[in-house]
Amino acid sequence: MKTIEVNDIINRDKLSPLQWMVFVLGFLVFFCDGLDTGIIGFIAPSLLTEWDITKPQLAPVLSAALIGMSIGAIISGPLSDKFGRKGVIVITTCLFSIFTILCGFASSIGELTFYRFVTGVGLGAAMPNISTIVSEYMPAKRKAFLTGLAGCGFMLGISSGGLLSAYFLDNLGWAKVIIIGGLIPLALVLVLVLKLPESTPYLIKKQKTAQAKRILETIQGQAFVGDVQLVLPKSEQQGEDSPVKLVLGKYLWGSSMLWLCCFMSLLVFYLLTSWMPTILKTAGFSTQQFSFIAAIFPFGGVFGATIMGWYMDKANPNTVIKISYFLAMLLLIVAGFVSGNIYLLGVTIFLIGALLAGAQSSLLPLSAIFYPSVCRAVGVSWMHGIGRVGAILGAFFGALIFAYNLSLGSIFFVLAIPTFISFVALWLKGMKERPVSAPAQANAVVNESAR
Repeated sequence: MKTIEVNDIINRDKLSPLQWMVFVLGFLVFFCDGLDTGIIGFIAPSLLTEWDITKPQLAPVLSAALIGMSIGAIISGPLSDKFGRKGVIVITTCLFSIFTILCGFASSIGELTFYRFVTGVGLGAAMPNISTIVSEYMPAKRKAFLTGLAGCGFMLGISSGGLLSAYFLDNLGWAKVIIIGGLIPLALVLVLVLKLPESTPYLIKKQKTAQAKRILETIQGQAFVGDVQLVLPKSEQQGEDSPVKLVLGKYLWGSSMLWLCCFMSLLVFYLLTSWMPTILKTAGFSTQQFSFIAAIFPFGGVFGATIMGWYMDKANPNTVIKISYFLAMLLLIVAGFVSGNIYLLGVTIFLIGALLAGAQSSLLPLSAIFYPSVCRAVGVSWMHGIGRVGAILGAFFGALIFAYNLSLGSIFFVLAIPTFISFVALWLKGMKERPVSAPAQANAVVNESAR
């Protein structure tokens, strides 16, 4: 019987139609996740006016989804390792789409807060798992770039929420805008059920080799000749330690630094995405102006994540993202000085988005590369879940901004501090690791597969 390692087929130079399908579906899930995550921030000014509520009263609505995201991300990793990536992705995408639609029918703060919380559970569970399955289908030499490129859908989704609000909010109202945001991922669920394949490493670990064999035959474009035994590379095979034990044991230092980096990064990211429209409106910007500038921030992340993904496959991935956080910190300081000029502020916000939002998006492929498949789902989802606590604090800190009457420039100065901490966390992570470039990592995987 011939033994074939999964990576021998996955790491082909040319992506198969099935691999492209996984990439496209991953991009679309990220897009819908970003759309439904960010849209609440864009409709917040209209919600304040229509319901005649104060900004602090709105804080629970903005933070409810973030709390749900943290819970969803943390519990989804073990569930994904037990029941499969695809099932978790389909169910959670359906969950966040349905409850986003229900948000449009909410009639009170309490009701809207509950709907946003359940929406958040789905959003938080879907993102790390779609990132994991995309990374598992991408060839090693282009894994960081393609996984990061799929993750750009998240930033594009947030930006689309801003554009949707800018053009339809005044005419349709906030309720219809958010319902539209929920209908889009609901249509995607059927496509996921029909077209998204299950993770082949998961299928092999669960001894569902017949299903894994059919997927790999589709990727290589021909059936296997004779009897074959599918195996994972030695570094990916299940040992005695559970996924949770590996993350909290062998990979604890790197995990801790990823958690700290993601925590601080999401604190800044969600403070800006959740409160920037309201902050800019308070500073005197019009509806179209604050929607446009707020949309520029995540849109810059699309460019940043794409460029970073390319460099992550050419150089040390940790170093690429580390430098991006440092440059983002410097630009936040610059934004504090140019906040009075709408044109300079717009350019600076775009560059901050390219670096900060791009780096945040690139943390998912970085963590997928860092962990082996045996604990990848747990490692990636826990980084995202613990990092979401920073997002929760970011939403609450937005309310404090108005309580202390901080100026627009002062807000940017303050946000430079957690961005610097993200840089330090990745620097400390790199200090404990043997310097290795992404090509060397890819070659190591290929070489391991060849044995």
